[in-house]
Amino acid sequence: MATQRRRPWPLTGSALAIGLASVVGCGTVKTTGTARSGTEQLLLTHAWDAALQKVDFRPLTGVPVYLDTTNVTSIDQGWVVSSIRQAMLSQGVLLRAKPEQAQWVVEARVGAYGTNDKSWLLGISQTTIPPTVTGIPSGTIPEIPLIKRSDQQAVAKLALFAYDRGSGQYVWSSGSMLATASAKDVFIGGLGPIHQDSIHGGAEFVGVRVPIPGESSNNDPESAGSSRRNPPSDPTAIRQSRSNDADSFMP
Repeated sequence: MATQRRRPWPLTGSALAIGLASVVGCGTVKTTGTARSGTEQLLLTHAWDAALQKVDFRPLTGVPVYLDTTNVTSIDQGWVVSSIRQAMLSQGVLLRAKPEQAQWVVEARVGAYGTNDKSWLLGISQTTIPPTVTGIPSGTIPEIPLIKRSDQQAVAKLALFAYDRGSGQYVWSSGSMLATASAKDVFIGGLGPIHQDSIHGGAEFVGVRVPIPGESSNNDPESAGSSRRNPPSDPTAIRQSRSNDADSFMP
């Protein structure tokens, strides 16, 4: 009697799905953070740029100038120094790599470059109950905020002046320029943060722009009016104060 061979089960889609479902897998995502937050860096460089934009370098136009940055010390020194050079070049200043190649020396200095942080809470702050209180279990009561707000403000102050390298005569000053930039986060009843800063303008909640009545999209209340722009030096008076060899100077 002939024996009948059994055919193997076909590998159907259902069988494949069941097999894959029985396989256990796992994965990890590595998240890192820098020593400084992106918000802090943006606020500081934004405040610096706002202060630098107030400087009028046009009285130095056409003069071979050496930029002395010995007194420029800040955490973002590369950005600070490079932005000064760009501002001078964009307004027609002739920068020289060495002092002996220049007619005038422009000395720059930083008066302030940092942030201030403050916060306030309406509600119950975090409280720790020590184990010495009889009848009351020890532990920590978490923070219960009704309204919570944290603010961060960046401040930048700079000043520049120029003197004739040959005679040592004082020829130009930018005056002191001050600007600020700010960011704030608001939590209402545990909901938040509602983020608002003077860099992008407006407010955001979970990445969605939140309209605020009475505020424009490019509003910058912290830096607007924070400093009076000093009037630039008179170009005519500056030209008259150059040394006698200015016209024949060869860089």
